[in-house]
Amino acid sequence: MSTTTNLTQQQIEKIQIDESITYLNYGLDSERVLAPTRGGGEFAATVTVRDIEFDGRNGKTAGMQVIEEQGATLKLVSLCMSQEDLALAVPNCSITGTGAAAVLKNPKTGIIPTSAYLENVTTFAKLIDGTYKKITMYNPMHETGFTAKAVQKAEGELSLEFNAHYTTDALDGDLWKVEEVASITTTPTSTPATEEE
Repeated sequence: MSTTTNLTQQQIEKIQIDESITYLNYGLDSERVLAPTRGGGEFAATVTVRDIEFDGRNGKTAGMQVIEEQGATLKLVSLCMSQEDLALAVPNCSITGTGAAAVLKNPKTGIIPTSAYLENVTTFAKLIDGTYKKITMYNPMHETGFTAKAVQKAEGELSLEFNAHYTTDALDGDLWKVEEVASITTTPTSTPATEEE
């Protein structure tokens, strides 16, 4: 058994608590909260590392590794079954009309235009000291469609897994970033978040 050491105040203050709140296109005129959700959110940043093998190599060697591929995902479950949220689950699906009159249809097969990607998905997770971890993913899209299921004494769930994407004019650009911010600020057109959210 390892020896327990005392915790510093900084370690305590940086404990992440409770669920997150997630925005689509945060900071833009089209910003909106993705809600209600269940189970919080799960962000993952991944890299694929290749070891360069050479004669005399005894194992993993610093300076002889290459990052071949990177990725970032955000998984969450929405309870909102609006046409707008269902459209998030099918890349480039066809939408006619607005609000309750909107009709969704399957997309055409072929290249997905860049206009079908969101600008960003940004999630905030609260820390004990009252600040937030702000995680932003760029050019996100959910790529696998959706399943609609109606169950007695249960709510429908829309499972979303957003993947970050590079753009063709920034093939080594930013996929994601993590910041620490004092508060959640929103654009005037969106519903303000409260600390209880």
